Amino acid sequence: MLQFSKILESRDEWKTKAVQRANKIREYRKAIKQNHEQLEILKKRVLELEQIADDSKKNKSQQ
Repeated sequence: MLQFSKILESRDEWKTKAVQRANKIREYRKAIKQNHEQLEILKKRVLELEQIADDSKKNKSQQ
């Protein structure tokens, strides 16, 4: 049977790795969310610019 100290050391190593992995996953998810939000903002901006361009084309053709 393993010594208690070795069991504790192994558990502490496992716990440290698990915490690091969880932090990495959390940061990844946060980055993905921020990227999606930024993408939505940019898509809205593109639509606005396309609408402005269409309006200016219509105004030129009417004149």
